[in-house]
Amino acid sequence: MLAPVISEIGHVSIRVRDLAAAEEFATVMLGLHASRREEGQVWFTLGTAHHSIHYIRADEDALDHVGLVASDEEGLAEARRRVEAAGLQIVSDVPLGVGIEDGFAFVDEFGFVFQLYSRMTQVPAPAPTGALRPTRLGHFNFFVPDPRRMERMLTELFDFRVSDRVDGMEGGVFLRCNVDHHGIGVFPGAGRIHHVAWEYPTILEIGAIADLVDARGGSVLWGPLRHGMGRNIATYLQEPSGLVQEFYCDMERIYDDARHVPGEWSFDGHKWVSLWGPHLTPEGFSELGLPPGVRRA
Repeated sequence: MLAPVISEIGHVSIRVRDLAAAEEFATVMLGLHASRREEGQVWFTLGTAHHSIHYIRADEDALDHVGLVASDEEGLAEARRRVEAAGLQIVSDVPLGVGIEDGFAFVDEFGFVFQLYSRMTQVPAPAPTGALRPTRLGHFNFFVPDPRRMERMLTELFDFRVSDRVDGMEGGVFLRCNVDHHGIGVFPGAGRIHHVAWEYPTILEIGAIADLVDARGGSVLWGPLRHGMGRNIATYLQEPSGLVQEFYCDMERIYDDARHVPGEWSFDGHKWVSLWGPHLTPEGFSELGLPPGVRRA
């Protein structure tokens, strides 16, 4: 069997009205380091890859694009062939902005722009600090009017695999592109990226982040909790743009695709979303996030 064409989650690019507030969140709450600044833009890294998150000053708070990493140049070429065969619109034949060395970008049926690439520019590792820096950007969650359509795109074009479903939720599904239980979650909604998620080593860092939020006079949106699907321990915050940020650890890993049988969790109970708590998500939680930004020629 050929390797899946997509091997990992790459980065996220966000349009924000308040760039200073976004930069403060990235440096203080995420512990990231600015790898590059230009007029109205900042790129942040957590290691040696050029960026994991990119903020663009704009007149709207919206998602500019998300990045997916191809397994190699051959995988990238195959992904491009499949996107074209599916009739999806290519919005750029070259990388979007700086830091990406190859690739292309397309827009899906819901208006979300995906940038696919196999090589990112490397930068010097940031100096150690007292900030709680994540180990990587782990996954995205989308809410779209027809989750099954996005699922088909991700599985048929990019070789994502189904890890778990929520029965009775009109298409709620978690998909993986490597051994992590999920790299992308898709659930029914109006058409938004709900959250991006950062992995940390242990629950100790998750607790320390919650303490930092409290010390700054705020409160977390939800958590700490352990999800049933994926079994990751998670806490959620909302950054100034409105995008939700998840801080998680201890996610389930699936090493044998052939033997894995996707779970069918019941929407009627709460265990699929929270093993520890007696309730589903907080009121209004699912309506948060950012719409896709309109891409102009």
